[in-house]
Amino acid sequence: MARYPFVVGLRTARPIERIEQWLLARCRGKWHVRLEEIASDLSHKYLIVSFERADDRVQFRQAFAKSNAAAQAAVAPAAENAAPPPAAEPAAESAAESAAESARATNVAA
Repeated sequence: MARYPFVVGLRTARPIERIEQWLLARCRGKWHVRLEEIASDLSHKYLIVSFERADDRVQFRQAFAKSNAAAQAAVAPAAENAAPPPAAEPAAESAAESAAESARATNVAA
């Protein structure tokens, strides 16, 4: 198992493959994704992503923060102006999911 010094913990419902594709496309150094925990209802998982380079970790965290801000901006006006719909729309679920997992991206170690 690879051990790199720059680490981020991430709780997400997204497939690990999607995160690995993002890392492959954008990281300049080596990285490693470890599945730490899966929710009993399979709704989400907790990943540990470690990076060889600090700038890759910064880029990863910024991408999730940006995604979180955009998702919150998309969800907030709809929630304020509308009564709860009988069933959530897929786009709203996706934005809310993105906001929730982005908010959970945390720095585990410096």
